[in-house]
Amino acid sequence: MPESDAHFDWTPEMTVGEPTIDAQHQRLLAQLNRVIDSMIHGAASPEVAEAVKFFGDYANEHLAYEEAYMARRGYADIEEHKRWHQDFRDTYNLFKEKLESGTEPELILMQMEVYLGKWWTEHIQHEDHKYYEALGPATE
Repeated sequence: MPESDAHFDWTPEMTVGEPTIDAQHQRLLAQLNRVIDSMIHGAASPEVAEAVKFFGDYANEHLAYEEAYMARRGYADIEEHKRWHQDFRDTYNLFKEKLESGTEPELILMQMEVYLGKWWTEHIQHEDHKYYEALGPATE
Protein backbone atom coordinates (compact mmCIF):
# COMPACT_ATOMS: atom_id res chain seq x y z
CA MET A 1 0.00 0.00 0.00
CA PRO A 2 1.46 3.38 -0.90
CA GLU A 3 2.11 5.66 2.06
CA SER A 4 -0.50 8.20 1.04
CA ASP A 5 -3.20 5.50 1.16
CA ALA A 6 -2.32 4.79 4.79
CA HIS A 7 -2.65 8.40 5.88
CA PHE A 8 -5.58 10.24 7.35
CA ASP A 9 -6.49 13.39 5.40
CA TRP A 10 -8.06 16.60 6.65
CA THR A 11 -11.25 17.59 4.89
CA PRO A 12 -13.38 20.74 5.33
CA GLU A 13 -16.16 18.61 6.84
CA MET A 14 -13.90 18.00 9.86
CA THR A 15 -14.06 21.60 11.00
CA VAL A 16 -15.51 22.43 14.39
CA GLY A 17 -15.92 26.06 13.42
CA GLU A 18 -13.15 27.41 15.66
CA PRO A 19 -9.84 28.14 13.87
CA THR A 20 -7.49 27.39 16.79
CA ILE A 21 -9.14 24.05 17.51
CA ASP A 22 -9.13 23.14 13.81
CA ALA A 23 -5.40 23.95 13.61
CA GLN A 24 -4.72 21.83 16.70
CA HIS A 25 -6.69 18.95 15.19
CA GLN A 26 -4.66 19.29 11.99
CA ARG A 27 -1.42 19.06 14.02
CA LEU A 28 -2.72 15.87 15.65
CA LEU A 29 -3.55 14.48 12.24
CA ALA A 30 -0.03 15.26 10.99
CA GLN A 31 1.43 13.50 14.04
CA LEU A 32 -0.79 10.48 13.46
CA ASN A 33 0.47 10.32 9.88
CA ARG A 34 4.09 10.49 11.16
CA VAL A 35 3.33 7.56 13.48
CA ILE A 36 1.96 5.62 10.52
CA ASP A 37 5.09 6.45 8.49
CA SER A 38 7.30 5.31 11.38
CA MET A 39 5.46 2.01 11.48
CA ILE A 40 5.81 1.56 7.72
CA HIS A 41 9.54 2.35 7.76
CA GLY A 42 10.41 0.80 11.11
CA ALA A 43 10.21 2.54 14.45
CA ALA A 44 13.19 4.17 16.07
CA SER A 45 13.36 5.21 19.71
CA PRO A 46 13.73 8.95 18.95
CA GLU A 47 10.61 8.88 16.77
CA VAL A 48 8.65 7.15 19.51
CA ALA A 49 9.88 9.62 22.13
CA GLU A 50 8.88 12.51 19.85
CA ALA A 51 5.42 11.04 19.32
CA VAL A 52 4.89 10.48 23.05
CA LYS A 53 6.04 14.05 23.78
CA PHE A 54 3.62 15.40 21.19
CA PHE A 55 0.85 13.30 22.73
CA GLY A 56 1.52 14.89 26.15
CA ASP A 57 1.76 18.43 24.78
CA TYR A 58 -1.49 17.92 22.90
CA ALA A 59 -3.21 16.61 26.02
CA ASN A 60 -2.08 19.63 28.02
CA GLU A 61 -2.63 22.35 25.43
CA HIS A 62 -5.44 21.32 23.14
CA LEU A 63 -7.75 19.57 25.56
CA ALA A 64 -7.62 22.45 28.04
CA TYR A 65 -8.22 24.97 25.26
CA GLU A 66 -11.15 23.00 23.88
CA GLU A 67 -12.69 22.56 27.34
CA ALA A 68 -12.40 26.31 28.03
CA TYR A 69 -13.96 27.04 24.63
CA MET A 70 -16.91 24.74 25.33
CA ALA A 71 -17.37 26.27 28.80
CA ARG A 72 -17.35 29.84 27.39
CA ARG A 73 -19.90 28.86 24.78
CA GLY A 74 -22.12 27.03 27.30
CA TYR A 75 -21.93 23.55 25.77
CA ALA A 76 -24.50 21.42 27.63
CA ASP A 77 -22.60 18.10 27.31
CA ILE A 78 -19.23 19.44 28.46
CA GLU A 79 -18.89 17.00 31.38
CA GLU A 80 -19.24 13.98 29.09
CA HIS A 81 -16.75 15.55 26.71
CA LYS A 82 -14.30 16.07 29.58
CA ARG A 83 -14.53 12.33 30.37
CA TRP A 84 -13.36 11.60 26.82
CA HIS A 85 -10.47 14.01 27.37
CA GLN A 86 -9.54 12.35 30.67
CA ASP A 87 -9.29 9.03 28.84
CA PHE A 88 -6.88 10.67 26.39
CA ARG A 89 -4.77 12.01 29.28
CA ASP A 90 -4.77 8.62 30.99
CA THR A 91 -3.74 6.88 27.79
CA TYR A 92 -0.92 9.39 27.30
CA ASN A 93 0.35 8.53 30.80
CA LEU A 94 0.34 4.83 29.90
CA PHE A 95 2.38 5.48 26.75
CA LYS A 96 4.81 7.63 28.72
CA GLU A 97 5.25 4.89 31.34
CA LYS A 98 5.85 2.32 28.62
CA LEU A 99 8.47 4.54 26.98
CA GLU A 100 10.23 5.16 30.29
CA SER A 101 10.17 1.45 31.20
CA GLY A 102 11.89 0.44 27.96
CA THR A 103 8.97 -1.11 26.08
CA GLU A 104 9.90 -1.87 22.47
CA PRO A 105 9.40 1.24 20.28
CA GLU A 106 7.54 -0.78 17.64
CA LEU A 107 4.98 -1.93 20.20
CA ILE A 108 4.40 1.59 21.52
CA LEU A 109 3.98 2.97 18.00
CA MET A 110 1.57 0.21 17.04
CA GLN A 111 -0.55 0.86 20.14
CA MET A 112 -0.35 4.60 19.61
CA GLU A 113 -1.43 4.33 15.97
CA VAL A 114 -4.44 2.22 16.95
CA TYR A 115 -5.42 4.59 19.76
CA LEU A 116 -4.92 7.81 17.78
CA GLY A 117 -6.70 6.39 14.73
CA LYS A 118 -9.65 5.44 16.91
CA TRP A 119 -9.49 8.85 18.65
CA TRP A 120 -9.53 10.57 15.28
CA THR A 121 -12.55 8.69 13.95
CA GLU A 122 -14.58 8.38 17.16
CA HIS A 123 -13.74 11.53 19.07
CA ILE A 124 -12.73 14.26 16.65
CA GLN A 125 -14.99 13.31 13.77
CA HIS A 126 -17.96 12.38 15.98
CA GLU A 127 -17.81 13.77 19.52
CA ASP A 128 -16.24 17.11 18.60
CA HIS A 129 -18.82 17.53 15.88
CA LYS A 130 -21.54 17.31 18.51
CA TYR A 131 -20.42 20.59 20.05
CA TYR A 132 -20.04 22.19 16.63
CA GLU A 133 -23.60 21.15 15.76
CA ALA A 134 -24.88 22.45 19.11
CA LEU A 135 -22.92 25.71 19.19
CA GLY A 136 -22.30 26.57 15.55
CA PRO A 137 -19.16 28.38 14.38
CA ALA A 138 -17.14 30.45 16.82
CA THR A 139 -18.21 34.05 17.06
CA GLU A 140 -15.32 35.14 19.27
